[in-house]
Amino acid sequence: MIVVADSSTLIGLARIGKLSLLSELYGRVLIPKAVYDEVVGSGRPGSENAKMAEYLVVKEVKDEVAVELLLSSFGRGEAEVLTPAREVGADVVLVDEKKARKSARRAGFEVLGVLGMLVTAKKRGLIPYVRPFIEKLCESGFRLSEGVIERTLREAGE
Repeated sequence: MIVVADSSTLIGLARIGKLSLLSELYGRVLIPKAVYDEVVGSGRPGSENAKMAEYLVVKEVKDEVAVELLLSSFGRGEAEVLTPAREVGADVVLVDEKKARKSARRAGFEVLGVLGMLVTAKKRGLIPYVRPFIEKLCESGFRLSEGVIERTLREAGE
């Protein structure tokens, strides 16, 4: 399975101390160089963990023209996630930004964000509950609407 991740996913998981879920769920995860630079160069909590994580494989984007075209609609991170996802034939794109999720779905990718990964982790027995991690995300400044939280908790059976 080929998985490509955006910075919001890495940052969100790092904030709740669950960056390792990427490895537990997918083994290796590709991240574009712009995402790596944004996460590791940020000095945010978890940036050192991301730097040391052997399961995160930095991928240079080949099609810079495609990235440049996408920059009119997305930030560099999202543009660089969508481009290599297409280049490598990714199965899953991990991204939280709404417009990028919609575009990735239209392109035929399975799309998950931090909350979807938490639900998947619970279903696979990797975490016992989703709610405490959602609370940690919110406390850390990760923006989530009440509707999204309620829908996620229903899906998780909580």
